[in-house]
Amino acid sequence: MNRKIIFFDIDGTIFCTRLGHVTDRVKAAIAQARKRGHLCFIASGRPWAFIADNIRELGFDGYVLANGAHIKFQDMDAGIRYLPHDAVRDLCGKFRQGNIQYILSTPACSYIDPGFTELLNFFGKCNIDLENLVHKFDEEMVFYETLKLEAWVDTKEQVELAASCCGDFASEIHGPGETIEIYGKQVSKATGILRVLDMLRLPVEDSFCFGDGPNDVEMFETVGSGFAMANGVQAVKSLAREICPDVEQDGVAIKLEELFHRGVL
Repeated sequence: MNRKIIFFDIDGTIFCTRLGHVTDRVKAAIAQARKRGHLCFIASGRPWAFIADNIRELGFDGYVLANGAHIKFQDMDAGIRYLPHDAVRDLCGKFRQGNIQYILSTPACSYIDPGFTELLNFFGKCNIDLENLVHKFDEEMVFYETLKLEAWVDTKEQVELAASCCGDFASEIHGPGETIEIYGKQVSKATGILRVLDMLRLPVEDSFCFGDGPNDVEMFETVGSGFAMANGVQAVKSLAREICPDVEQDGVAIKLEELFHRGVL
């Protein structure tokens, strides 16, 4: 059997927020895929500092991080796309003027003002090891290595201000009381996956993915076969080869086991 490569989203796909962990059955299925000689990668909007130990310990072969801006393979950086320094500085200046809290993520660390308590409280609920966040830093130097930002908006006015400031970037802006993801227009999970396939000289038809959210759409448009979670958004389901059971029902494990049995993997 040819070696295949499988890309997994985290939240709502392998990690169940309600349960607060990756189930043993999902862990075992991913381990079995690797034992069969296939490559298993995380493909996530999260930067490296947001990947908790309970995900890292699963032993993935590599990561497509920060919506494709950062690629890791066998614990080494294999591709990095920084945001423009001046644009990041200008954006953060406008955020401070509008009392919008933000965090800056680089390939190694994420940096946040310790006074940004609303954002820190939010991250405390998101399966992030908070000790990976740096509080004492030279912000000007961090601007040079920033891959992605996240910001916290409390009011409709802050949402509108953030939307007006993010024109130089791609962004996912939600309502008040939520975060905004800000990253480069030239990157996505799809661009990261294509770079990995090129690096490893694997054909697209030998690539698979599992996902559930809006930022997985381009990934599903790119890989050979996509499997959407039952709890996923319709935009992802409409692109999927098949639908998995819900994340709370070990959907990834059930589908992987089926693919093993059918000789697909």
